[in-house]
Amino acid sequence: MPEFANHRQQIEETINGLRELINRLQLLENEYRKQEETLFIISEFANDWEYWQDTDGHYKYVSPSCKVVTGYKPDDFYNDPDLLQKIIAPDNWERWKAHSHNMEKNGLVSPIEFKIQTKEGNIRWIHHICQTVTGKNGENLGIRGSNRDITELKQLQKKLKHMAGHDLLTGLPNRSLFLEHLDQTIKEAKRNKSMFAVVFIDLDDFKDVNDTHGHEAGDAVLKKLAQTLTGMTRENDIVARLGGDEFVGLFDVQHETDVDIIKKKLFASILKDIHCPTYNVTIHYSLGVSVYPTDGTSIDTLLQKADQAMYLEKEKNKAARRKNS
Repeated sequence: MPEFANHRQQIEETINGLRELINRLQLLENEYRKQEETLFIISEFANDWEYWQDTDGHYKYVSPSCKVVTGYKPDDFYNDPDLLQKIIAPDNWERWKAHSHNMEKNGLVSPIEFKIQTKEGNIRWIHHICQTVTGKNGENLGIRGSNRDITELKQLQKKLKHMAGHDLLTGLPNRSLFLEHLDQTIKEAKRNKSMFAVVFIDLDDFKDVNDTHGHEAGDAVLKKLAQTLTGMTRENDIVARLGGDEFVGLFDVQHETDVDIIKKKLFASILKDIHCPTYNVTIHYSLGVSVYPTDGTSIDTLLQKADQAMYLEKEKNKAARRKNS
């Protein structure tokens, strides 16, 4: 009987031990399932297009979001390991090629941005990051990558960049962008030993238009003038609004005699009478011109000479109108 009691006790202890092991295994299984479910939710429902590529280039995993971004399904990538490279925009291919062959020592690659062409033929911008995947023993298990669609961000950046360099009312380049163009034009003119003209255009007594007809009429005048100036520019010309009623243009010229041709063209193109449903506005304007390199070779000198010439003409025009009134 004592031996039986000992055996029974040993069996109970064994059973209790097995129960503890089973409970621990159950807890580990539950924890594993939770982690698996978490990883599944993160990867399967993430907006980013995730992937894992083996050392031979074949995909071990591609998240379903690839279809939202590219129009292609995961199976398309599984069946064609080179599909990503095939949909990269041709003008971005060299960027991708240099990036994919510049793996750093720590296995990380600096993020890059590139364009792809979707299955539907649309162009989308991608922000790409990747890194090498290594096992416990340090063996190379391939590359883990993530692609994010940043097309809307790129469009917003483009819009903001345009807004930063353009006048909101007229859509013309603003002072800041004009000065950048002028600086670049001077550099090109120095290299090519060429000429160009800076033309200041100022509306005379523009305040009277706002005071008499209201700011809506004033805005209409400025928009109409901007449209006229834009319509008469050639490929290498640019017109901008400096602010208020001041406009400025850069015009490509071959000889100083071309300046008179430009001035005549401006006077012939700009309407003196602007007709609107509720009012008619008669405008007067003055022009001032400086020529590179005759009048100067720096931004400040060229702008100053054109401004001075414009104010001399403004005073002359005012005197003529007073004499005729």
